[in-house]
Amino acid sequence: MMRVNGREINHILFDLDETLYPKETGLMTAVSQRINDYMRLRLGIPASQIPELRKEFYRRYGTTSRGLYLHHHLDVHDYLVYVHDLPVEEYLSPDPLLEGVLGSIEAERAVFTNSPREYVQRVLRALGVERHFDHIFDIYFLEQINKPDKRAYLKVIEALETDGQDCLIVDDLARNLKPGKDLGMLTVLVGDGQEEGVDFVIPKVTELERIMERA
Repeated sequence: MMRVNGREINHILFDLDETLYPKETGLMTAVSQRINDYMRLRLGIPASQIPELRKEFYRRYGTTSRGLYLHHHLDVHDYLVYVHDLPVEEYLSPDPLLEGVLGSIEAERAVFTNSPREYVQRVLRALGVERHFDHIFDIYFLEQINKPDKRAYLKVIEALETDGQDCLIVDDLARNLKPGKDLGMLTVLVGDGQEEGVDFVIPKVTELERIMERA
């Protein structure tokens, strides 16, 4: 157990991409390009339509895949395999500072992500931190109900046999923190700026210790 803002916290939910590692690695840029390629090559969507379509799906559903599933009869498994088929080790390397921070946390640690488990495990291994996570809540566990849909957060809470008051959630997107806040979670934005539903802002995840109090 640890304390944050005087509250006991037993579970920390970490987003994966551009939360556990910096945006500057370029990994998500590569994933995004493969999404574009999939839409063009597998679904036959004209390249000129893809940027606006992705913006609309992101606005309405939180992910491109959810929009494609609802409107273009997407084979979700085929899509997830294709877009995450990248040599993550070429983008990421072991992060001793991150490992130290995760190892110091006196609470259960989980990855809560819209990505698939196999990709999550490869990313965690590349960062050298896989052993520090007790749970992985991926898009298959969520049954395609992705963040920021409130049902995804409720499913995670149920699996942990707890409630929002017992959790802290860390993400690089404020829109993914608000549903957690609404359920009583403490929220940490990795990035900058102040947004609705955000309790703390840190420039990078390795500064999480700044808000932690030892019980």
